[in-house]
Amino acid sequence: MHGITIRAKIITLALSVIYGLLPVLLHAADNPPPVAVLLSDNDSVYNEPVEAFRAEIDSPVSLFNLQGDIKKDPLLKEKLLSIHPRLIFALGAKAAFTAKLWTREYQEIPVLFAMVLNWKRYNLLDQKNMAGIAAEIAPGTKFANITILSPGIKRIGVIYSSYSRETLQRAKEAAEIFNIELYGKEIDRPTDFKLHFKKIRRKIDAFFVLNDPVLYTLDNMDWLNTRCIKGKLPCIGQSKNIAEHGLVLSINPDISDIGSQAASMAKNIINRHQRPDLIGVMAPLGTQIIINQTTAQRIGLKLRQASLDMATQIID
Repeated sequence: MHGITIRAKIITLALSVIYGLLPVLLHAADNPPPVAVLLSDNDSVYNEPVEAFRAEIDSPVSLFNLQGDIKKDPLLKEKLLSIHPRLIFALGAKAAFTAKLWTREYQEIPVLFAMVLNWKRYNLLDQKNMAGIAAEIAPGTKFANITILSPGIKRIGVIYSSYSRETLQRAKEAAEIFNIELYGKEIDRPTDFKLHFKKIRRKIDAFFVLNDPVLYTLDNMDWLNTRCIKGKLPCIGQSKNIAEHGLVLSINPDISDIGSQAASMAKNIINRHQRPDLIGVMAPLGTQIIINQTTAQRIGLKLRQASLDMATQIID
């Protein structure tokens, strides 16, 4: 009888603890830890993907900003980690690399990065908690759009550095499918760009600008724009500003789609426990095609109606 009384007291105590914790557990279920969004700086280019991500992630979102320099807020790391984020969505190279460093000892926190040009140069995947979305669309998509723009383009010039060797190899494989030949020249310094461009100019029908940090300088792009127009050569890039600057065509990821794609990947990591290191870096799904019609007219390129219909934006 005495044993039954003790057992009853234990059960009563256990139930009181459970019922006491129940409101806490329910509150935690209704208020899960937030997802942290880390921005490299105040660039407005991040606004669209952040809003798309926030709308689709199904989790509270806390925003943090490096403002271009980690030294501007020395306590930012502590602020971010104090919310115990379920995941960090890092936008831009500085944010991606910083998130990698901050989670070196907290690799249970997944990091998803996007909008990082030449992401391989930052060794972002040498931690198991890292995954991302590439800043460039698949080479096959680029050549498909170039073919629609002008079927007569069969020889394309490409200048690259050691950062882009692997990118060039993938591009060559994709170009063969469209019966396009790539003429590549490797450079080590930005000042080598103009010389090598002149060497391949007579062999090519068009020139493709890689997002390569060695060749992609303001001086080189200004010079290239002038040369392409003077030489009536279709020059193609991979960012909106390069088409606005004067190149005839830009084929680049759709910025708002990056936010939606990142939200989908983040939910798979959080809810389905997918490992970031097994996801790796995915190609962006959305494509933005910008045609500079003014430049096309200046270089004598007759635009097909199919390419105009497919364009996301026409600059005229």
